[in-house]
Amino acid sequence: MESLKVVIADDNKKMVDVIKEVINDEPELEVVGVATNGEETIDVIKKTSPDVVLLDIIMPQLDGISVMQKVREDGECSKPAFIVISAVGMEDVTEDAFSKGAAYYIMKPFDNEVLVNRIRYIRNQHDKVSVKTVPREPVSITDRNLETDITNIIHDIGIPAHI
Repeated sequence: MESLKVVIADDNKKMVDVIKEVINDEPELEVVGVATNGEETIDVIKKTSPDVVLLDIIMPQLDGISVMQKVREDGECSKPAFIVISAVGMEDVTEDAFSKGAAYYIMKPFDNEVLVNRIRYIRNQHDKVSVKTVPREPVSITDRNLETDITNIIHDIGIPAHI
């Protein structure tokens, strides 16, 4: 079985190291590139044609949402699945990320197993049909708001986001 190619895009070196360690522990996953800003992320995607991009929203030069938009509009660029990993949990930002093509939105700090499971799900989709050929349609709000709603409820009852 061919390994799933992953690019990590985050301006926090410690976060990159943590994610890299999690990915490297999985035999079916391979980190093929790392980027620390939005412009570099687009270059790495063009050079490596990854299956999945783990993308932070807030980065220098170009934010994560703009990266997704530029990659989707670029006719010569591969079309990876995007998993957004961010500390920003505002509903508007989350909706914008999904409308630009995010497959998942994971809040920092995250559980390593959740991240791996999300990538594995994409792996299963990749095995059925190449991720690069699957057209990305915006997901309707009713299809994806459960996680956001639960997060908001947890915040409303006073449980800190880092828990």
